[in-house]
Amino acid sequence: MFEQMANRRKPFLIGFWHFLILLFATLKGYGQVRSLKLFVSDSQQQPVANAGIKVDTAVTITDMSGNAHVAVAPGKCQVVVTAPGYQPAEKIMMIQGDTSVPLELKPAQTQLKTITVYGERQVTLGQMSTHIIGIDQLKRMPVLFGEVDPLKTITLLPGVKNGGDAGAGIYVRGGGPDQNLVLLDGITVYNPNHLLGAFSIFNGDAVNNVEVIKGGMPAEYGGRLSSVIAVTSRDGNKDSLKVSGGIGLISSRLTAEGPLVKGKSSFLISARRTYFDQLAKLIAPDSFRNSGYYFYDINAKVTYDINASNSLALTFYNGKDKFAYAREQESSGRKRNFRADWGNAIAGLTWKQQISKKLHQELSLVYSYFNLGSNVTYDTDGIIFSSGLNDYQIKNDWLYHANDKLFLKAGWQLIRHEFKPGAGETNAGQQEFDAKISKQYGREAAGYLSAGWDVSRLFHVTGGLRVSYFDQVGPTERVIYGEDGVPTGKSEKYNKGVVIARYYYPEPRLGLRYLLAKDASLKLSYTRTVQYLQLATTSAATFPSDLWIPVSKLIKPGIADQVAAGFYQEFPEKGYEFSIETYYKRLQNQVEFKPGAQLLLNQNLEGEMVFGTGRAYGIELLLQKKTGALTGWIGYTLSRTERTFPELNNGKPYPYRYDRTHDLSITANYQLSKKWIFSGVFVYGTGNALTMPNGRFVYNLGYNTKTDEPVLTNIDQYGKVNDYRMPAYHRLDLSFSFTPNPDSKKRFKSNWVFGVYNVYNRMNPYFIYLDVDEEKETIQGKQVTLFPILPSVTWNFNF
Repeated sequence: MFEQMANRRKPFLIGFWHFLILLFATLKGYGQVRSLKLFVSDSQQQPVANAGIKVDTAVTITDMSGNAHVAVAPGKCQVVVTAPGYQPAEKIMMIQGDTSVPLELKPAQTQLKTITVYGERQVTLGQMSTHIIGIDQLKRMPVLFGEVDPLKTITLLPGVKNGGDAGAGIYVRGGGPDQNLVLLDGITVYNPNHLLGAFSIFNGDAVNNVEVIKGGMPAEYGGRLSSVIAVTSRDGNKDSLKVSGGIGLISSRLTAEGPLVKGKSSFLISARRTYFDQLAKLIAPDSFRNSGYYFYDINAKVTYDINASNSLALTFYNGKDKFAYAREQESSGRKRNFRADWGNAIAGLTWKQQISKKLHQELSLVYSYFNLGSNVTYDTDGIIFSSGLNDYQIKNDWLYHANDKLFLKAGWQLIRHEFKPGAGETNAGQQEFDAKISKQYGREAAGYLSAGWDVSRLFHVTGGLRVSYFDQVGPTERVIYGEDGVPTGKSEKYNKGVVIARYYYPEPRLGLRYLLAKDASLKLSYTRTVQYLQLATTSAATFPSDLWIPVSKLIKPGIADQVAAGFYQEFPEKGYEFSIETYYKRLQNQVEFKPGAQLLLNQNLEGEMVFGTGRAYGIELLLQKKTGALTGWIGYTLSRTERTFPELNNGKPYPYRYDRTHDLSITANYQLSKKWIFSGVFVYGTGNALTMPNGRFVYNLGYNTKTDEPVLTNIDQYGKVNDYRMPAYHRLDLSFSFTPNPDSKKRFKSNWVFGVYNVYNRMNPYFIYLDVDEEKETIQGKQVTLFPILPSVTWNFNF
């Protein structure tokens, strides 16, 4: 028996030894491979994302931090680095052990040669519907009052729209303004706007680049239905102290950066403030001397390279808008005051670790805060209101490069939400009122696994699965609703930690890319996204009535399913790139508010909501010129966006407010010489849809007992929802950048930027209202225009 057992074990032992021999050979071969880490930066030591890397026959691209890792054999190798807007860099090096090498790219000269990007381009990139815009390109765009603005720039891309002048929201492929995941260094920003959307909170001096993902969203992103807008801030200079800034007509900026430990650690702090309030004091009458508006931003970042494999980054942002209106009536001496402030504060600590040449992980602890408040007084009477939102989050991401054909990504995140729907105090005469809407709490979690695989030389697959979870928990008090959604007049209290509502959903993601030729490809993608937060608003502006609220028993999570397809073609000799994408998006569990809904201090807020569906579809065309003295793009979108609610428009589909059939944008940057750079932007878009009365009746309420005159009131009659279109929106902006001494070797350098916003003074409508023409006895619609032609001049400096 023992002999039989021994005979049975022989094949196993032989196989086991073969396995050990194979493993030893594999490990021996593995030991022949070295890790080459590259950090690609510009002349300001800022990372260059998506730079093409070619090491002998291996190709890759840098990440958002400018890093790339390549497995190479010991010995001599050639490294070529290319990126649009920079001169190619080439280096020959001898590899003996694991090596870390910094590479600096110089800006392309006026007479640019054709650059071939060896790394992943739009044609070869597995991800579709994605755009990355660097700070150099952002700074060349003509913008309002000369303020560099990443969010305004991305609205020039096809499929990305705003609400017009000072339109606070960004609308991506038919989604709402709350359906975009806006990130600063991976930290959620809930209100990315200043001055009701005229400016974004992102100070151009502190920004490195902005990435927009409109479709085919990778599995590591979630929580919003429509897009990812990821802004990456600059790292400070690790070698020397530098100061830069700018002085404009309505704002000034100042940035300081430098090493904490030379070559290993850096800091950057950047501040910006407008002075509308100071200008108002000079021109406003005495009765308005205490009125004004301003906003400020403070950005800070500290980085520390612990060693070649570990680094830390600390990000901080704080910004606020402050508005004050104060007037004293000359006849009565009574005082009327209105004060409001709103803003964000975020902080995050990220640890990055290169565990091996194939394995990388990032761990982040982040905090995000948004608050708005107002104070209205009339003599001694007053009302105070406040609301806000706090987020506490931990997340962990892993990236594994199995080989040059396969990579895996996995990660998880936990978020604790604290919602403050509102608190108010009223003092009216002898009556006092103190109201607080119960705080609400939510716990959100998600895990994901994704992969990218080069099935063959032509065919690439990316796929992933994200599983998300959300529960609403106590302590809180909420109104009890019946099965029909109508309040029962009762409420119930929940103790701390008690689960009120619970949801979880799988979110599959799939992307396909097929190379038709060296410079042409087809792509397909499918994405499901789920959103557990809703923005309660009844206006286009995000002040003063915007409230973030969680899903609940009555409010179901929003769900979006998007299918997209695209064709991409490059013309490397000319520096052109063309793409055409088409998409179809279906939206479920969308929220609107009933006409006249009261949002502030309303414990019965859910009872003011109606729930429905939506859909969006369209075609996007983009032609870009990326190299040469003349660069820019032409983007065009033909689209349709609809919403359907049983309680609205007789249950029939109607155009979404920001449905824009035609949307065209043209941008151009031309380097006339080393001293002069010309930039221009032209935009055209179909007017916004809105609901207008189709008739007005005058109703007699009776007669005044003292004068016997009739007491009349107007009653408007409405037809279909959003069946009226504002006039088309179009605008031309121009700017010139002048650098007096571009070749100066002096440490102090400066340049001037002259701009004109709305060159031909187009009176674009901000909103439309009805007014009575007493002479003609007719009712007419009148429009309010926000920004006429506005010149600007900014002086920038650095030393």
